[in-house]
Amino acid sequence: MKIEQLKLDRAIHLLIERHLDGLIVYSNGGKNILRPNYFHYFSGCKPLGPQNAVILSKSKRAALLVTPPWDSFRCSSRGWIRDVRGTFRFLDDLIRTIKEFGIRDNIGVSGAEEMNIEVYEGLREIGYVVLADDIITEMAKDKTEEEIEKARMAGKVADAGYKAFIESSRPGITEYELLAEIEIAMRKAGSDDNFNLISSGSHNQAMHPPTDRRLREGDLIIAEISPVVDGQVVQICRTIVLGKATTLLIEKYEILVKALRESLKTIKPGIAASSMAVAMNKVISEAGYAKYCAPPYMRARGHGMGAGSIAPGGVIDEDTHAPFERGQVVVVHPNQYIPETGYLACGETVLVTETGVERLVESLTVLYEKGV
Repeated sequence: MKIEQLKLDRAIHLLIERHLDGLIVYSNGGKNILRPNYFHYFSGCKPLGPQNAVILSKSKRAALLVTPPWDSFRCSSRGWIRDVRGTFRFLDDLIRTIKEFGIRDNIGVSGAEEMNIEVYEGLREIGYVVLADDIITEMAKDKTEEEIEKARMAGKVADAGYKAFIESSRPGITEYELLAEIEIAMRKAGSDDNFNLISSGSHNQAMHPPTDRRLREGDLIIAEISPVVDGQVVQICRTIVLGKATTLLIEKYEILVKALRESLKTIKPGIAASSMAVAMNKVISEAGYAKYCAPPYMRARGHGMGAGSIAPGGVIDEDTHAPFERGQVVVVHPNQYIPETGYLACGETVLVTETGVERLVESLTVLYEKGV
C-alpha cells in the first residue's frame, strides 16, 4: 500500500474512532527540530508561509490550503494531496472548505498551539473544537519503511556534516565560516534543512548559534549537527580539539562516552525512557560529577525527533516514564559541563528496534584530535 493511502486510511479510522467529523492539521510555517511538524508529516509538504492547513473529512475528502498562494504549485508536486488551494484570505477559505466538505460538529485540530486566536475562534463558530495532536502522533508511531530509510539517509548526511566539521576546523576560521562549511556539506549530501549549534574556546559553557570568534590552536570545538531529510531528523554531538588532547581531557571525555554506551544498552521496546537517563547519570555520578547532572550544567539526556517519537518537544530525563517503542528515532546525548574541561558534546541518534537500537550514523562518538 502506498504511504499516502496508508496515511489517509489511518487518519479516517482514528477520526471515526474519536467521533470527529473532520480534522484540521495546521502550521504557521515555523520549524523546530524538537517540536513535531504535524502538517509536514501528514501532507508530505514542508510549509513555507505563515498559514497552512490540511482539511480532512471523515468522508475521505482532503485538501491543502496554503499561503502564499503561489506556493500551491510547489505543494502540488511535493505532497500526496491533489486538491491544493492557494489563498490570500486564509480564514475565509478555510471556513468555506470546511463547510464544502460537510464538517459541521466535532472538529479535530492538530497543531493548535501554532494557530492564532482569529483562526481558532473562527473554527469555534463552526463547531466544537477538539485538540487532536494525538491522531497524528498515533499514526506516526508506526513508521513506514520509506520513513525509516529517510532517517537512515539523514544519518548519512550527519556523517557528511561531521566530516566537514573535522576537515574545516583550523586556527583562524570563524565559527560562522566553520558552520557554513558544515551546512554546505550537508546540503550537498541531501539535507533540505539543518539546525546546527557550536562553541569554541579553552573552556566552553554551552553550545550556541555561531559567532565571529576565530578558532585558535588548542581550542575545544563542540558542535550539535542536526540535518533534516524530508521531515526526518538526526542529531549528532561531537567534540574536536585543535591539537593534542591532554590526558585530563581524554579521561573526562571517556566518562561521557561510557555514559553513552551504558545508556544505549537500556533502550528496548517497553522499557521506560527514564532508564536511559538513569544509566547515564549513574556513570557520570560515580565519576564524581553528580552535582553536574542537572541544569544549568546540562539540558537533557536526550529527546525525541519528530512526530511519533518519544517526548516530542520535551526532554528525556529520570522522570520520563513513557516507554520506548519500536520505530522511534531518539537522540541520546550525555552532553555535559565538566568543571575541569568545560562543556563537552557527546551523543548520537538511534532507531529503536525489536531487540535494541540501530545506530543511524557510521561515525564514532570520540574525542577527535585535529592536527595530531
